Amino acid sequence: MSMLWGAAMSLRPLSWSGLALVLPLLAACDPVDSGPPPMNPQNQYAAPLPPPPPAPAAAGDPNAAGDPNGMYASGEYAIGGDSDAYDDNDPSALTDFHQTLDSHGTWADDPTYGTVWVPASSEVGQDFSPYATAGHWTYDTDYTWVSDYDWGWAPFHYGRWVFIDGRGWSWIPGREYAGSWVSWGVDDGYGYVGWYPMAPAFLWFGGVGMAYTFAIGPRWNYCGRGEIFSPVVGTRLVRGAAAAGIAGRVHALPTVNGMASRSPAPSKLGYSPSQIPHATGAASLGLAKAQQFSRPSTATALGAHPPSRGPTGSMTPGGGRPSLTGSGTAAQSHAPTTTQTPQRKKPTPEPQAAPHTPSRGRSGGGHHR
Repeated sequence: MSMLWGAAMSLRPLSWSGLALVLPLLAACDPVDSGPPPMNPQNQYAAPLPPPPPAPAAAGDPNAAGDPNGMYASGEYAIGGDSDAYDDNDPSALTDFHQTLDSHGTWADDPTYGTVWVPASSEVGQDFSPYATAGHWTYDTDYTWVSDYDWGWAPFHYGRWVFIDGRGWSWIPGREYAGSWVSWGVDDGYGYVGWYPMAPAFLWFGGVGMAYTFAIGPRWNYCGRGEIFSPVVGTRLVRGAAAAGIAGRVHALPTVNGMASRSPAPSKLGYSPSQIPHATGAASLGLAKAQQFSRPSTATALGAHPPSRGPTGSMTPGGGRPSLTGSGTAAQSHAPTTTQTPQRKKPTPEPQAAPHTPSRGRSGGGHHR
C-alpha cells in the first residue's frame, strides 16, 4: 500500500504541470460555430457558411430595431460636390425620363406627393411592387436591381417609389444613380433578408424640389437568405402569417450618413464568391445605360439636360407655399408648372406586411454614399 501511495504522489506533480501546458492551448481554440443551416438547402444559391449576428443599429437611427413600426423619415437632402454629376433634386429629373417612361404609364400631380409617374397596370399587373416584380438582384460592390422591363433602367436606379392610396406604387423622379434605392434588414441569424423602397428625400411641387419630412410605414419584402439571388425572387417572397412572424424578427440595418441603408454582405448570408451573380448580357446593357445617364459628360449624348443647380424648397407648416433657397429660375424652365399647393399632410400609414404576389419576375441593388 505504501508503495502505491508513493507512486501516486510522484505522478501528482506531472498531472498539474501537464494541465498548465494544455489549458492555454484550449483557451486559444475557437468555439464550435452552431449557426443555423441554410434556410433552403435545396436551392442552388444557399451555402452552408454560418452567418454572424447583425451589427447593432446606430443610436438615433429611425430604422433601428427598437422602433416597433420600422418608421422612417427623410431629412434634408445633402447636395453633392462632384462637378460631373447631378444633384438628386436637379430639376432635369422632371424632363429627362419622359422619353423612356411616357408610353409605359401616366404622370400625375398628387396633392401629397407632388409630381409622380405611375406605371401602366396593363404592363406591370395589379400586384406590382418595385424591387420585387419582374427582376432579380445581382451584386458587384453592392446589390443592384436588374429589371425585366426595357424601361426599368430609369425608375429603379433613379428617384424613389411610394405607395399612394388610389394610385398604387408611384415613382418620384430623382437624378442621382444607385444600384437600387432600398433599405435593408436581417434577422439575428441572417436566416431571412428584408428590403423596402426608400422614402423620398424630397417632393416636386411646381417644378421645385422640397424636403420631405413626414414619416410613413415601409412596405417590406422578405425572403430566405438562400433565395435573395433567385432569378425570380418575386415568387420567393414570404407572405401572409409567415411574413408577420418574420417582421418581428427582422431588424433594419443602420444607415450611412442617415441617407442610405447598409446592405447585408453576401458572405454573411452564406454565399461564396463563385455563388454571387453579376449582371451579364441584356441586363448589363440596361445597367450600362443607367450608369451612362448618371453623369452630364455622358448623359447629354443620350438627350439629357445638363445640371441646372436651381432653387430648392421645404414644406412649410400648415401646408403653405414652399420656401425657396438657391438662385436662378432653372427649376421652372425644366418642368411643367403644377397648380397643386404643397400639402403638409401625413399619409395614411401603410401596413408593414409583404406585398401581394407579383404577376411577373425581375432584378436590382442597395446604395452606399
